[in-house]
Amino acid sequence: MLKVTNLHKKFHDKEVLRGVDLSVNKGDVVVILGPSGSGKTTFLRSLNFLERAELGEIELDGVRAEFQSITKKEILLFRRKTAFVFQNYNLFANKTALENIKEGLIIGRKIPHKVADKIAREALTKVGLSEFENYYPSQLSGGQQQRVGIARAIAVKPDMILFDEPTSALDPELVGEILQLMKELAKEGMTMVVVTHEMSFARDVATQVVFMDGGIVIERGTPEEIFTLPKKERTQQFLARIIPDLHLDYVI
Repeated sequence: MLKVTNLHKKFHDKEVLRGVDLSVNKGDVVVILGPSGSGKTTFLRSLNFLERAELGEIELDGVRAEFQSITKKEILLFRRKTAFVFQNYNLFANKTALENIKEGLIIGRKIPHKVADKIAREALTKVGLSEFENYYPSQLSGGQQQRVGIARAIAVKPDMILFDEPTSALDPELVGEILQLMKELAKEGMTMVVVTHEMSFARDVATQVVFMDGGIVIERGTPEEIFTLPKKERTQQFLARIIPDLHLDYVI
């Protein structure tokens, strides 16, 4: 479904992505782990062209393009197949929950107002916020705002949703409701690429776990392979710090 090959990205003179590859099949839940500064968020944003990579190739549903020469028309085509959930919600403060969802449908997808209204209400119901459609972001909790963000992603009926640390801005007691919603989407077959520090989600839901550091993929595998039998020393070090009581079947 998605294939990214040899992706490179620089910020000024610093190369933050150094030849990253990724393959995602339909229905996969790919979780990207890594320390801060590893390049995982930049990589995710590059998949939706929120950041422009300088080198590499992307293919989505048979449509292929080179990052360095992609056109605006091609970018729009790729964006229509994906949706992005931001870690800081990225809602319009002057629009209600319902209006935040309708905006992308009407402006971005050119869907008629009446149809967009119906789709937006259905999306809010799906995330359990039908009673909050007329609330503004300032009137909602962090968890509710993130659910609006997820509803906005669902509403455009994407082939794939990209999640950028969707729980990192939440109070700990609100994390569970967002992870549960994401688990339900996974059960329904939604293809997802998720940057997160939530190890339980990675172990329980992911079909593939990718560990990044220093702008490259250090190791990838199933949750069992990564959390039980990591092959690379850097992966072992990271997991030992993040999950001190984790039992790893390797010998140092």
